[in-house]
Amino acid sequence: MSAEEKVQLNQRSQSLRMDYEILMVSAVFAALLMLVHLAAPRLRNLSLIAHPGFTSFSGGFASAFVFLHMLPGLVESKEAIGAILALRFSDSHFVDTSVFLLALAGFIIFFGLRRWCRQGPGRRSSNSRRTFDVSIVSFSIYNAVIAFTLADRIAIDLFTAAVFTLAIALHLMIIDAEHEAHDGVQFNRWGRYVLSSALVVGWGLRLITGEHSVVTAALLSSMLAGALLLNVFHYELSEVSDARFGSFLLGIGTGTAMLLLIFYLESGIHVDHAT
Repeated sequence: MSAEEKVQLNQRSQSLRMDYEILMVSAVFAALLMLVHLAAPRLRNLSLIAHPGFTSFSGGFASAFVFLHMLPGLVESKEAIGAILALRFSDSHFVDTSVFLLALAGFIIFFGLRRWCRQGPGRRSSNSRRTFDVSIVSFSIYNAVIAFTLADRIAIDLFTAAVFTLAIALHLMIIDAEHEAHDGVQFNRWGRYVLSSALVVGWGLRLITGEHSVVTAALLSSMLAGALLLNVFHYELSEVSDARFGSFLLGIGTGTAMLLLIFYLESGIHVDHAT
């Protein structure tokens, strides 16, 4: 074996080892989110989480992450998606705005589902079960997409992926509570387990697709940004009876401080490597 072949083999083994480590960390993050769903009823009894301002804090924390990381991250996703679209479309402006169109699509899809699932005062109770089932299906897809994109987020930056997982964990607790309030019997019987299992399914699909999922992850991340933005506004900000602006600002401040600290530390590391 030549020296060049040995170098290539070594690089390939390092890449495989790195991919394995990323998948294992993503499995841990997905398992944590799954545990949050399963343990949500008990977690909500904790004094800190049972505080009236927790929902507003969660919404503020998630909002900070969306605006400071996910939306700017769409620009990075543009390269992977744009490379595919550029083969079919000559309009560079369309290619440049494609990721934002996908984010808008995610926003519209979940807004449409929420409007369709909303039960008016004059609807029959039989429709309530249908809307509950549709909501479980839509949020199962939502959870699967979250888990599918975890490995790619970790590959980009472990610390921001950890903050993302924390923001999603807080967010999922609110989603869990809303579903239980809608139909506690059905949700406690099977709905919560379906949403938890969807996280495993999403992670498993990412494991199966491997390195071929880069563009798919970029597409799904773009749509997830829009869907997450809509769900945060809908569940944690707009229709919360005990909404507290102070808790919301505290959530935004906490999320912003964590992200800015990560950005600052990483910029210092990059400068050190450059010199």
